[in-house]
Amino acid sequence: MESSPHSSASPHRMIDSWVNRPIHFDSGYFQGQTIRAELKEIQKADLGRKYARVDRRPLDPPPVVQLRLYQVFNYGTEAQYERELCDYSEVQTRGLLCCVDLFPAPMHTPESAQVSGREPRQLPRITSGLDLPESSSSRPPSYHRYTCYGVNPHTTTTQNPSISHENVSAVSSSAVLTYVDGCHPITEDMKRTSFLSGALFVQPAVIDYNGRKALVFAFSDLAVKAEGLFFLRYRCFDLYSRIFGQEEVPMQSECFGGQFRIYSTKEFPGLQASTELTKQLARYGVRLNTRETERKRKRKSPPSTSGSASMKGKERETDSGSDYE
Repeated sequence: MESSPHSSASPHRMIDSWVNRPIHFDSGYFQGQTIRAELKEIQKADLGRKYARVDRRPLDPPPVVQLRLYQVFNYGTEAQYERELCDYSEVQTRGLLCCVDLFPAPMHTPESAQVSGREPRQLPRITSGLDLPESSSSRPPSYHRYTCYGVNPHTTTTQNPSISHENVSAVSSSAVLTYVDGCHPITEDMKRTSFLSGALFVQPAVIDYNGRKALVFAFSDLAVKAEGLFFLRYRCFDLYSRIFGQEEVPMQSECFGGQFRIYSTKEFPGLQASTELTKQLARYGVRLNTRETERKRKRKSPPSTSGSASMKGKERETDSGSDYE
């Protein structure tokens, strides 16, 4: 296999000043073209069970994002316009990746609260490099100076103190990544990606979606090590595409997903039947678990006073996975 001129043994450096903006590529599949990438979550996780080494259960349903690509013509002029690619099955996906970061949701926000993105032209972006493929999860979590989120992977409860108006005004607008429910600012140092376990970087699959071919990233192997309410940030890039005069890999697009709850093993309510999108992904060869029916937690009857000690021992040894019908 012919190696890429940009491939090396050292980690790739990333730059995110081009997120959600048109990019004129000097190399890669779209060499000589100006492309704008757009990510959208088309299936959010609803719930998950806190990660355990002996019994790791991924988020359900598996989070899925769709990547849409637009060719931009006459960029930077009054005649500028864009056109979406017609056939995604022809797109070279080698080197195309999507990664995730985890953020805790502020306390007292409903699970249906919206996580709104921001336009990169309105707010400046962080342009410092990021090493890949090393995940951000390898760095210890840091806490925001204005707000403390008491998420601890070694505890069974999560405290998310609400963000006061003083905290909102204290946070610099240039540091804000997004807002939850329109008023709770989220910043980079609130990130808790170290609480994730599983595949944080995935390659795309080309499937039939809404009557046409689509590029999607399915995160079917993600678990969370702490209880609480969270949401994901998705980011997309191409390892083999570069901008003229820059060696860094441009981060092309990002979006924020919907909120989901992580339960303790005892409180976990069970799993719903697989969604149609999950089944569709399985038909296209994406490795994930599918269920035709929901799996509710079994209601255990109170122990009999005449039960033997051996039966009690067996109950204690019951695997947590067998608690579901």
